[in-house]
Amino acid sequence: MHSSTVTIEPIPRDAPEVLALYEPFVREADGPLQYDREGAGVDIEAEIAAGPPADLVAPGGVFLLARVDGEPAGIGGVRHLDTEVAEVKSMFVSPAHRGIGLGRAILAELDRIAAEHGCRAVRLDTSDYLTGAVALYRGAGYRAVPAYNENPKASLWFERQL
Repeated sequence: MHSSTVTIEPIPRDAPEVLALYEPFVREADGPLQYDREGAGVDIEAEIAAGPPADLVAPGGVFLLARVDGEPAGIGGVRHLDTEVAEVKSMFVSPAHRGIGLGRAILAELDRIAAEHGCRAVRLDTSDYLTGAVALYRGAGYRAVPAYNENPKASLWFERQL
């Protein structure tokens, strides 16, 4: 049985390896949406072109790349590390690397980074049709909370105490 080597390290949010995973993330996360909750059209191509949120950089944020045997396999970021509550953004594991615990490992590292910065909790938003992501967050101890932002594409909000 082959044992994979997994690494999770900070990386610039605009690195080519990140952008190669960000496109399928956006297509999966927003693909079912023609319109957001407010009735506005969803421009997937513009979202892909913009890349991950600009504030996923130091000092208030960080972006991570997970590799499996050297191959880019997952991404995730955390922002507002200078506040009591941090926010996880742009979590994604490529379909070829799902089911091996990579999403849980990325999320645990993002939680660790937030705790290291003194945050007392971590939040995130997602969509109810992303059932694998919802199961991951619930399994990692995230609990449903009322909407904390105005993201028109989100339908669920979660928080985890650190």
